[in-house]
Amino acid sequence: MTDPRAILAFDCSGASCSAMVQIDNAVIASRFVEMTRGQAEVLVPMIADVMAEAGIDFSALDAIATTVGPGSFTGLRIGLATARGLALAAGRPIIAVTAFEAFRAASPAGVLTVLIDSRRGPLFVQAFDAAGIADGEALSLEPDAAAEFLARRHGGHAGDGIPLLPGYHDAQPGRIRAEAVALAARQLGPAARSRPALPLYLRAPDVTLPKT
Repeated sequence: MTDPRAILAFDCSGASCSAMVQIDNAVIASRFVEMTRGQAEVLVPMIADVMAEAGIDFSALDAIATTVGPGSFTGLRIGLATARGLALAAGRPIIAVTAFEAFRAASPAGVLTVLIDSRRGPLFVQAFDAAGIADGEALSLEPDAAAEFLARRHGGHAGDGIPLLPGYHDAQPGRIRAEAVALAARQLGPAARSRPALPLYLRAPDVTLPKT
């Protein structure tokens, strides 16, 4: 895929929901709301709103970008199902962006550690070097271990998991905005943009199997 000119980007992987339309690197329409539940009812109308404000049809898009995790299982399922349905109907590709990459794209350049709230105790952690390249695999760490990991690294930090770290409880949690998803989609390059849109889970689903 060449660099997409018109992108519909959205995210509902965390404690927010956002959507935007970007054409030639300019934001044409954008919506954002903080919410921990209810994305299933909000996301599709939000997408309809930004498309209407942008004044374009889905056929005018070059790509649909969305986050694939890690994050809320429900939010990821909603976002990916919506992206797949729209992509199939419009005949457009999906650009899969991890939540780590979205936080990276929204942060100042330099060494960065992204910490994401799993909502079940551990934090999802991934480090990036000064060039914005992932520095090692994504990890699932308890808050104390995540704090030690962060202390060993130079540079900044981002993500909605920051307030869960010991000594950081007064920090404001970061939120993913669709603008960052679109920016990350452009930064990934042609090879990475062709990867499959599959959910990135770093822990098992919270399900209980029936007893036999």
